[in-house]
Amino acid sequence: MLSRTHALARRLRALRGDAALREAEGVFVAEGIHLAQEALKTGATIEAAVVSPRLATTAEGRELARLLHATGIEAHESSEATLDALQDARSPQPIVLIVRRDPPALSDVAAGRGGTPLLVVACGVQEPGNVGALLRTADAAGATGFVTTAGCAHLTHPRAVRASMGGIFRVPAVEATMADVLEEVRRRRFTVIGADARGEVDCDAADWGGPVALFLGGEGAGLPSQVRERLDQRVAISMAPGVESLSVHAAAAVLLFTAARRRRAINLAG
Repeated sequence: MLSRTHALARRLRALRGDAALREAEGVFVAEGIHLAQEALKTGATIEAAVVSPRLATTAEGRELARLLHATGIEAHESSEATLDALQDARSPQPIVLIVRRDPPALSDVAAGRGGTPLLVVACGVQEPGNVGALLRTADAAGATGFVTTAGCAHLTHPRAVRASMGGIFRVPAVEATMADVLEEVRRRRFTVIGADARGEVDCDAADWGGPVALFLGGEGAGLPSQVRERLDQRVAISMAPGVESLSVHAAAAVLLFTAARRRRAINLAG
């Protein structure tokens, strides 16, 4: 039975709170049955798993334990109190994983996972849950890559990983400098679109057809000046009178699903 002073428990606590350590070791922490299922489904490398007796109380949990065993992954058992103490979730989960992550090159993220590139670039999104939610939405809308820049919460923050709902396993994603991102999209001749509540182009009229990089600013600060100077289109979302803006996650959902709809129409017409 794994105790709170066990080396693995100490490592999990350290990784949870130290982005530099996660980066140095090339790993992140994933909490919960759903993320464990996604890790197995996508073939992610699981370095360690810790489970509490609660995992065996549901059929889903028992099946997950069986799959971990069949894959050759040892599940270290702990008490519920010990495992709960290794998490910061409001509803602690019965399984926690350490998962290996080898960040892709920015050029590979820009190239995407097939099809015409649709790159999502988050700028100054400081809340980890918002970063994860953006990644989840990008995944759902069929974006081909995801980048965070300076001022964003880390992609591997436990809350970002949880909020991604498995997107971190599926979408090519990386942290990069703004200068490198702008150079990469210029080199690839992407249409550079910025979400802007005062933009002159309605999202339905924007040019979503070719390779696109969609830049999303943090709530309050918006897009940095170096991005604004490079935009091909400043895109706004039509809203009811008196409403000034949406949350970054809500705006991303509207824009990305508009892009997905427009791209499907273009492909059908072609």
